[in-house]
Amino acid sequence: MGLLEDLDRGLFDLVFPRDCAVTQEPMETSERLHLSAAGADRLDRITDPRCMCCGHPFEGVIEGDRACPHCHELHPAFGRAVCVFRARGPARRIIHRIKYRHSPFLVDDLASVALADDLFRRHLAGSVLVPVPLHPARLRDRGYNQAERIATFLAAHVPGCRAEFVLRKQNETVSQTRLGRQERRKNVAGAFVVIDGKPVDPTTRYVVIDDVLTTGATLHACALTLRKAGATLVDAAALAHG
Repeated sequence: MGLLEDLDRGLFDLVFPRDCAVTQEPMETSERLHLSAAGADRLDRITDPRCMCCGHPFEGVIEGDRACPHCHELHPAFGRAVCVFRARGPARRIIHRIKYRHSPFLVDDLASVALADDLFRRHLAGSVLVPVPLHPARLRDRGYNQAERIATFLAAHVPGCRAEFVLRKQNETVSQTRLGRQERRKNVAGAFVVIDGKPVDPTTRYVVIDDVLTTGATLHACALTLRKAGATLVDAAALAHG
């Protein structure tokens, strides 16, 4: 946790009291520093029924087989992905602040709220959390990798978990934001490799961690890399879907 990342803490708070990142109202006394109880209640949560593969929620009445349009063509290398929030409204704004407005400190509060979801906690329990890596050039520009911070926070709060930085991104891909599904898959295909000297244990369950699952292409590419290195139990998780 760097000094510049957490400049809003300690003595700084006495001069400039924090407001909730969602409600913009002053924060109450809480373990969370930037997300109040009222703000957390405004986050759009994913509930069942949801896709048993990518975690996207089904809406309306479910009849017959559930064909998920978000992952049915992907054939993901991960077994199951679980997400907590829909990437819209306040959750989307927080994630954009984290990624594009130099606000990594918001990760801890968003991840803390995510861990109140029982399914999410059970999905992570006892696993090795592998964050999606950034290319070194992107890491230099941003100054941090939000997926690493998410994985580190989750590992510290979920029994039996540990975070391991197993993967590196060898290709500097273009941003996925404006790409379609097929373009996203091609963009990240072969982009990730296992770091030299990092063992991959076939008896260990790995969960690839990212901030958002959109099409699943990035998480699939990371999971595929782990499987090619010998992993047999690979799942995925993200804070938000959409």
